Amino acid sequence: MVDLLQILLDSYNTPWIYMLLAFGYAILVAIILPIPIEIALVKPLVDQNFGFLLGTGLAIAAGKTLGAWLIFIFGLNIEGSIRKWSARWRVAAWIVRKAETLVQKTGYAGLYLLLSIPLMSDTIPIYVYSLFNQEGKALERNMFLIANFLAALNRVAILGAIWFVAREFFPI
Repeated sequence: MVDLLQILLDSYNTPWIYMLLAFGYAILVAIILPIPIEIALVKPLVDQNFGFLLGTGLAIAAGKTLGAWLIFIFGLNIEGSIRKWSARWRVAAWIVRKAETLVQKTGYAGLYLLLSIPLMSDTIPIYVYSLFNQEGKALERNMFLIANFLAALNRVAILGAIWFVAREFFPI
């Protein structure tokens, strides 16, 4: 983790590399890394480089969307196996039913709101909304991806707003 952060910081003076790394990092955050993506936004925020922040935000949104697409496909392919496996144990079946109900009731808005929370891990909500999607009927793929992309942009905007408001109250 520390090495990845150092590589990211070392590439800051070459924007296209920084944004490419942020894009790849966002894919990994969506798929396997249960850590927040905001690490890639700290340096542009500290430097007050708004163009860089916007570019990094777009790279992160695109990467998270690609990662979410891969998880969505994975979810469609494994959901049947999860249902069969969970039928063996009442507790597992109960968890699956509750997760399906959550996805069905909250839909795109729930996914969008969860993924908009700064410092929240993206991995868990994306998997929950993909794996318990009732065979792709509760959430349509394109709308699922749009919710992911817009939530990533929203998260950058929220973090930026918090950063600048906090700087007014706690000057460095």
